[in-house]
Amino acid sequence: MPFHNLRFRLTLWYVLILGVLLISFSSFLYLTLSKSLHRDVDNRLRSLAELIASESSSPLSKFGFGNFDQALERSLNLRPVGKFIQVLDESGNIGRKSDNLRNVQLPISLTALKNASKGVVTFETNRSFSNSPLRIITFPVLEQNHMSKIIQVASSLEDVEDALNTLFIILMVAVPLALLVASLGGQFLANKALGPVDRITQTARIITSQSLNQRIEPPKAKDEISRLIETFNDMISRLDQSFRQIKQFTADASHELKTPLTILKGEVEVALRRKRTDQEYIQVLRSNLEEINRMSKIVEDLLLLSRADCGEVRLEREDINLTEILTEVVAQMSFLARTKNLRLEMSNHSGEMHIFGDRLRIRELFINLIENGIKYTEAGGAIRIHLTKESLREEGGLLTWAKGDQAEFAKVTVSDTGIGIAEEDQGKIFNRFFRVDKARSREEGGSGLGLSICKWIVEAHHGEIRVESQLGSGSSFIVRLPLYSVNHEKLRPKKVIAVAQSG
Repeated sequence: MPFHNLRFRLTLWYVLILGVLLISFSSFLYLTLSKSLHRDVDNRLRSLAELIASESSSPLSKFGFGNFDQALERSLNLRPVGKFIQVLDESGNIGRKSDNLRNVQLPISLTALKNASKGVVTFETNRSFSNSPLRIITFPVLEQNHMSKIIQVASSLEDVEDALNTLFIILMVAVPLALLVASLGGQFLANKALGPVDRITQTARIITSQSLNQRIEPPKAKDEISRLIETFNDMISRLDQSFRQIKQFTADASHELKTPLTILKGEVEVALRRKRTDQEYIQVLRSNLEEINRMSKIVEDLLLLSRADCGEVRLEREDINLTEILTEVVAQMSFLARTKNLRLEMSNHSGEMHIFGDRLRIRELFINLIENGIKYTEAGGAIRIHLTKESLREEGGLLTWAKGDQAEFAKVTVSDTGIGIAEEDQGKIFNRFFRVDKARSREEGGSGLGLSICKWIVEAHHGEIRVESQLGSGSSFIVRLPLYSVNHEKLRPKKVIAVAQSG
């Protein structure tokens, strides 16, 4: 259907709007010209009638009872070519008339007679007198507030109507021709304007999950179509990145689950090859339980991240003492650190700090970060947790961290003296299933999802997490969370300012 074609609809609207404008202008032009021509005729008829009336009423009038046209020429030096003149008495009887009337007389309507008796001038158009319409003025002549005679002057409207008919024909030809040209021009402009849209459509048709590298060449002109193409290309780039992440995530998840399943299968097959002692069966079951626990941890973490992506994880927010939570977590993780001969230390120079958040998730955040440091730090090393208060200020149009301003944050730095992270890997450290040392992580029971969960927890609390590290020199994970204060049992934020998210 042509109405479903955008080009057709654009052209149709263009032609319709132009048609309305042209018809309105043509009607205005025709009516204005018609009114002007008729007004000119009326003015000439009135001027002539007033001239005849003033001359005939003069005591020195040279009007006699001879030829009326000759009397006008003698008295007024006037030859009213194309004008019909007749004079009537107060009863409506014809007294004198011009030669061009001869055996006929100008019609006078009852309305004109009534108006004349009241001293009112009447203009009428009569189409029954001759082949062409006449414009007639009925002009009463008053003497001592009493009508003494009536002067009628008429002129043919043939020239006026010929001019109007010529204009009408011109408009009737010009307007449709202009609309035809406009429709062709509108179609051309629509094709020109929507050409890039066709390219977008063609590209979109050939793009699949296997060909997301396709892009549309944007035009040189920076217009709406150019911005549309740039937006479309950006969308394809984001889709391409998302598909790559999904593929990588699927491959990594399959690999993570395949390894413990392979171990389970191998151990069971070995155990079934011959009859074994109870102690050997117990050893196999214990090993199987370790792998099952590892798979359960991976599945639980995947489920948590999946629900977080869908916004289905509800945080139980409350006023929590961050200093107290960190102290408890450090005490809890100290035993694990001592088993690897590591020092776990905490320092706090800012006193007690409160935040508004989920107690269990905040505990999980710092347990994961400390556990991550323990895994990647060799015996004899140290993990240090430093708690301080920072404020945010605006400097040179950029948000920078500085002390003394109103937007206050709790800054927690978890540092270790472990293997460190290469610079090219620091941007990937919060990706799911990414490991700096995959062999070591698997031996320690890691799933590669801990830092992804940490990033989600921090962002859910409107904070920021980032990493600073040098290969072979340890790593520092820096967490910033907005501070809240308690006042009359109500939790009030101190000026919350958005923080750029990392990762």
